[in-house]
Amino acid sequence: MLAAGSLLAEQTATQTVKGMTAAPGLEVKLWAAEPDLLNPTNIDIDSRGRIWVLEGVNYRRQLRGEKDYRSGDRIVILEDTNHDGKADKAKTFVQEAGLRSPLGIAVLGNKVVVSQSPGITVYTKDEDDRIVKKETLLTGWNGVDHDHGLHAVTFGPDGRYYFNSGDQGFDVTDKSGRRLASGKSGPYYAGCALRVNPDGTGFTVLGHNFRNPYELALDSFGSIWQTDNDDDGNAWVRVNYVMQGGNFGYWGPGARKWQEDKGSHFHSENPGVVPNIQRTGAGSPTGLVVYEGKLLPEKYRGQLLHSEAGKRLINTYLLSPDGAGYSLKIEDTVSAADTWFRPSDVAVGPDGAVYIADWYDASVGGHQMKDIGRGRIYRLAPAGYRPAPVRVDLATDAGLGDALRSPAQSVRYLAYERLKERGPGALSALLDMAGRGDPVLRARSLWLLGSIPGEGRRKVEEALRDPDSNFRIAAIRILQLNGADMVAVTRPLLQDPSPQVRREIAIALQDVRTQGALDSLIELCRQYDGKDRWYLEALGIAARGRENELFARMRAGAGTWDSKLGKLWWEFRPADARPYLIESIGNASFSVEQRGEALDALSAMAPLEAGSAVATLINTDRVPEELAARAFEHLSRRLFSDWTDLRRDPSVVSAIRKSLLNSRTQARALELADDLEDPQYGPELLAIAKSGAAEELRAAAVQALGRTRDPKYLPELDSLLRDGPVRLRVSAVRAIGYARPRGIDSEFEKLILSSAPNEVRSEAVRVLGRTEPGATKLLDLEQSGKLPAELRNVATGVVNNSRNPAIKARAGKLLPPLASKGRQPLSPTRKLLGEKGDARRGRQVFTSTTGPKCNSCHKLGEGKKSTGPDLSAIGGKLGKEALLDAILNPSAGIAPEYYVWILETRNQGEVIGILAEDTPQRVVVRNETGDEIRLKPSEIKSRRRSQLSMMPEDLVNHMTERQLVDLLEYLTTLKDTKIAQGSRP
Repeated sequence: MLAAGSLLAEQTATQTVKGMTAAPGLEVKLWAAEPDLLNPTNIDIDSRGRIWVLEGVNYRRQLRGEKDYRSGDRIVILEDTNHDGKADKAKTFVQEAGLRSPLGIAVLGNKVVVSQSPGITVYTKDEDDRIVKKETLLTGWNGVDHDHGLHAVTFGPDGRYYFNSGDQGFDVTDKSGRRLASGKSGPYYAGCALRVNPDGTGFTVLGHNFRNPYELALDSFGSIWQTDNDDDGNAWVRVNYVMQGGNFGYWGPGARKWQEDKGSHFHSENPGVVPNIQRTGAGSPTGLVVYEGKLLPEKYRGQLLHSEAGKRLINTYLLSPDGAGYSLKIEDTVSAADTWFRPSDVAVGPDGAVYIADWYDASVGGHQMKDIGRGRIYRLAPAGYRPAPVRVDLATDAGLGDALRSPAQSVRYLAYERLKERGPGALSALLDMAGRGDPVLRARSLWLLGSIPGEGRRKVEEALRDPDSNFRIAAIRILQLNGADMVAVTRPLLQDPSPQVRREIAIALQDVRTQGALDSLIELCRQYDGKDRWYLEALGIAARGRENELFARMRAGAGTWDSKLGKLWWEFRPADARPYLIESIGNASFSVEQRGEALDALSAMAPLEAGSAVATLINTDRVPEELAARAFEHLSRRLFSDWTDLRRDPSVVSAIRKSLLNSRTQARALELADDLEDPQYGPELLAIAKSGAAEELRAAAVQALGRTRDPKYLPELDSLLRDGPVRLRVSAVRAIGYARPRGIDSEFEKLILSSAPNEVRSEAVRVLGRTEPGATKLLDLEQSGKLPAELRNVATGVVNNSRNPAIKARAGKLLPPLASKGRQPLSPTRKLLGEKGDARRGRQVFTSTTGPKCNSCHKLGEGKKSTGPDLSAIGGKLGKEALLDAILNPSAGIAPEYYVWILETRNQGEVIGILAEDTPQRVVVRNETGDEIRLKPSEIKSRRRSQLSMMPEDLVNHMTERQLVDLLEYLTTLKDTKIAQGSRP
């Protein structure tokens, strides 16, 4: 069996499945395991119930310049020939050097469609699975040997191929010569949801600006769903409804990432960005399918089943209409005790059972893998389910109806193709299917009826009047597919009670450039309720290229300021509206809120003239402070986006200076000055640093002053470092570190060895460790025995992060990396922070009498004396990064009430602990076990403060890395006493 390094899997397949938990009424069974399959990236199930597996053993080997583990990856066919619920036959369909961790497979009749950057490959096979032809359907995707490239094809109810790709981009020309591209220069950004005809024509971008959607899913009404991964460690994994023509916000204007333009992760605050259904936190989302079978209980039908490799879950996303969009509730349908369970895909078989592919590995994400010798498939079905073969009958109309209704795409593909071949001759059969009362079968038959003139088309038009809005939506899509006059067919629905139907009309009219289409859009705009972001974004998609026309028509009929129209101008950003918006902002007869809405709309505009107008507003003394603050908030963000070229504009500089002196905007202005790093704001920053302002504002000013790197401020920074509040002194250390004056290493060495507060000296260690000479100096101090004990953990962290091999090697001997239980080296901080922990398990770590023994020193609420601080609300005070730093570097910052004192006594020797009481009458010392030692002042010969915290420096050695991650997760939930004492986090 293959193995990567010396790592072994934690559990056998049998052990893993025994530790799995399924939702009530369901059970998980092992269907296949190694050695029959290894590292499955994606699966599909053919019409015979066989599972086709893509393997990724050579994952990223080429990309890293490393030798492959084997000659090419494989496509494996697994079969349960005796129908006992376990695969008993395996054969290799293909293994070739060109297969390198492919990410998508669809088995459609005699076609095997494989997605792997740079293209989609179609294998044509015979009945015995011999390859008779291999051809490229499309090519041009980046992300070769990279999981942010091309992903799996799904067969749509309309007979077209749907698929997606990640943020590596593409430049593709389809078989008809149509060329589309995604990249920094646009018009499409980052990851895309895509569609193409089976013959390679009709290549279309359905939605763009995702990060890395792994797989999309369609229901029988033509609705498209995706999950999308985030930049690791930011807890921004999301679920999306793919609104055709939508921008989903991963890159901001000008293809800037959120880190560059100070936006949110997916820029949902910007107009023109389709909202997420839900943000689901951290994770590694993989396979997705709409369950339209009948085997699972009713609540799962029509819902999304999702494999989440990062969280080690199979989730069900239970969708509900929400305005023009959707909301969802999440059920953890399958979970596993085995932490190596990594579900990479989920698929539905012809019998309606759900099959789960398990990549099986110690880690996932970040392009890592630890094991190449394992892979599993499990079956999810009702408890006690006994599998039986499903007969596919394509010879009779009744059989075709059953096949078209199949929950497996491979079976419904066969029925679709057979019925399509019959053309008008299939009318009678399709009408019968549409009338059976099964909504899934009816929807699927309508897609075929729409291509049959006369009665077939009329049946679809009838669905425009169906009481179920899903059928009205499907009818709009089907009629559009078949070339109908969309203005005419949708006019009766312009006032439909369902905002989702009206949303779909707007989407359908986005490319119809007629006066009638404009009239319809105006009617749709009039029904905007001022709140529904989904509806607003659909209108925005439809308005592209005719924003000024819509503004002129709708503004003409409006009287005073209209808040709903204001939000439409925010979304549409019509250039012709700029003078009107500027006038409205200055109109004192409008309320401040109305003027603010006009300001929001103006600030959404990209032209620099809009930015100059906003800056001028801030400089105007007659503007209410609330409005000026709102304007500055817009300006400070847009200076990193569309208005970057205005940073040195005199009106903008004046606005920033004025905002630095305004108590209402000072905090935000300090953040901006810090980001701009412009020396021209130095005088204002120094004045704030030396003022009587709040300590956090002064500290921010000191740091921003250092960011200017202007040497004339170094004497002032040095003065701030030497004396004053600890917070300011820490900021001064950091500021001097940014400026990097000559001699800084020697000066900071003196500081580290001084009696300055631990927080100040710890910051000096961090600053030194950022450079090779500084890291060398820290190692020299340790080698000579001079590095203070209370700073060793901080120094350990910084020197081991060095990219210099010589420094890392030396650090390994002098200051070896922090290790978890069992002396396993601790993962980098960024990875630890990106892991999703289990808060319940974390509580067990906290309260356990073994391991780190947190509960022995810390209390959670009233009723217990403790050596350390009460942590019942710590999650509301510190973020996860600060909590981790406190665990790894406990002595880096100690609150005065928790200083450790060493008391030399006349009768009890050295007494070490925290002073719980210190009065002329008595001294009470609480030691590390929580015991109180009471002394008379006359018993104490001397006292000195220890620089070490009472919290052990080696705390992390007493727990596994998983326990540490779980503990962090638990601590973040501690935001009140009730939660801390055991209610569900």
